[in-house]
Amino acid sequence: MKRSATQTLLIAAIVGLAGVAAAQGLFSAGCSADDGSAPIEERRDADPPLSLQERLALCEADKPASCPGTNDDQLTRHGGLVAGAICQFSLIDQQIWESSGATLDALAADVEIVDAAALLKDLDHQGVPMKDDHKELERLELMLEAFGWDAFDHGDRSWMPQGVSGSADAYEDERLAGRRVVAVAWYHKPENSDRPGVDKGSRVSFVDINDLAAGQVKYTHALLVEPFLEGGVPQLRPLRIHVGGIAWVGRYLYAVDTMRGMRVFDTERLIKLDSLADEVGRDPGTGEYRAYGHRYALPQVGAYFQPDSSCWHRYSFIAVDRTAPPPSLVTGEFHDADVAGKLIRWDLDGERLALTDAGVAQPSEVYFAQESDVQGAVSVGRTWYLSASAQDGNWGLLYRTTAGERSQSYGWVIGPEDLMYSRKEGALWSASEFAGRRYVFSVDVSKY
Repeated sequence: MKRSATQTLLIAAIVGLAGVAAAQGLFSAGCSADDGSAPIEERRDADPPLSLQERLALCEADKPASCPGTNDDQLTRHGGLVAGAICQFSLIDQQIWESSGATLDALAADVEIVDAAALLKDLDHQGVPMKDDHKELERLELMLEAFGWDAFDHGDRSWMPQGVSGSADAYEDERLAGRRVVAVAWYHKPENSDRPGVDKGSRVSFVDINDLAAGQVKYTHALLVEPFLEGGVPQLRPLRIHVGGIAWVGRYLYAVDTMRGMRVFDTERLIKLDSLADEVGRDPGTGEYRAYGHRYALPQVGAYFQPDSSCWHRYSFIAVDRTAPPPSLVTGEFHDADVAGKLIRWDLDGERLALTDAGVAQPSEVYFAQESDVQGAVSVGRTWYLSASAQDGNWGLLYRTTAGERSQSYGWVIGPEDLMYSRKEGALWSASEFAGRRYVFSVDVSKY
C-alpha cells in the first residue's frame, strides 16, 4: 500500500525532531499498536498502518531514558494493560541451526531419530480423566476437560510441571497426525530426588488427549538436551532451565530460558534412546546414549538470547497467538512484589521469529500487566488472559484484561502455570504444579 505524503513527512519530522515531538505530546513512549501509531492512523483512515520498522523509528525518537524495572508507582493493580516502549527490547538469533542440524545428522548414524507423530504411537504412561467437581478444580468457571498424571508423576516432588502448549498451538488444524495433543514442560528439583547432587534438567510430556472423553489419557516424557560434538563424536547434555513456558510452532517447540531468552527444540528430530540407564549422554564404554532413564530426548536446534544492548526482560512464560496476523509469540514476567511485570509480543516469520532489516528480533507490542504473580499469559485478539497464583489466599485467579480497561477475574486453581488457547474450541488450557494436586485442564473462555 502506498503511504500518503502527509504521513511520510510526519514520520520523517518526528524522527528528526524527537524533542519537538515529545514536547508537543504527539507520541507516548509506548510505541505499541494501540499507542504510538494511533495519532497518525486517526488523522488519515486511508493510510496503511505503520510498519514495525516505522514504529521502531518513532519509538527511538522518544525512547525512555532508562529501562523499566520493578517500580510500579505509576501503575494501578487491576487497571488493565499499559503500553511500554518496543524499541527497548530485542533478541539475537544465535545462529546454531546449521551446526545443531549437522550434529543430529551425525547422531542419526548411532540412534533412531523420530518425529512427534511416531512418538504418539509409543506412549508408556496412563493418565487419569478428571471431573469438574474435584476439589482442586471446583473453582474453575466453565471447565471443559481435565486430566491428571499417573500415580507416580502426580506425587513426584522431584519434577515440577510448568509450561503448557500443544497441537492447538502448533498447527492450523490443531491436530498432530489427526490427534489432539497437549505438551507440558517440567523442571527437575534434585534436592527432592534420590540423587540430590544430580540435576537432570528439564523435560516435556507429550499427552494424547484425543480419547480423553472415553477415559484414555496416554503420555510419555522426553528429556530436553543440547547436542554437541566432543572430539568429533556426537554427545548430549541436559538443559537445566526452569521451562516456565513452552510454545509449539510447527516443528519447533520454544521454551523460555528465564535469564536469557528462548531456546528452540525440533519435534521432528526426537532422539529415541537405546539405554534407560540413569545417566546422560554417550556411554564411552558401550557407545549407547542415555537421557536419565527417559526413552526419548528432544534436541535443541536454535536459540534467541537478549543482548547487552536490550533492556532486561525476565522470560517467565510464553504462548502462541494465531488469532490475528501475523502469528506471534507472547512472553511475560513473573513479579510477586509489584505489578510492573511486562508482556511482550514477538511476531513470527513462518516458524521462526521475524527479524528486522538489521537481523534482530524486536517486539511489536510491549505492555505492563498491572497484575502480580503472573505465571502465564496468552492474547486472543485484543483480549489477554493472565494466569496468576496466590491471588485469593493460596488460590489463583484468571484475569481477563486489555489496554485501557480494568481487568476481570475468574476462579482458578492453586499453583496455576502457563497458558495455551485453542481457537477451534474457544478453550484455554493450563496446568497446576504442586505434587499431590497437579492437573491439566481447560475452560471455555468463549463464554466469559
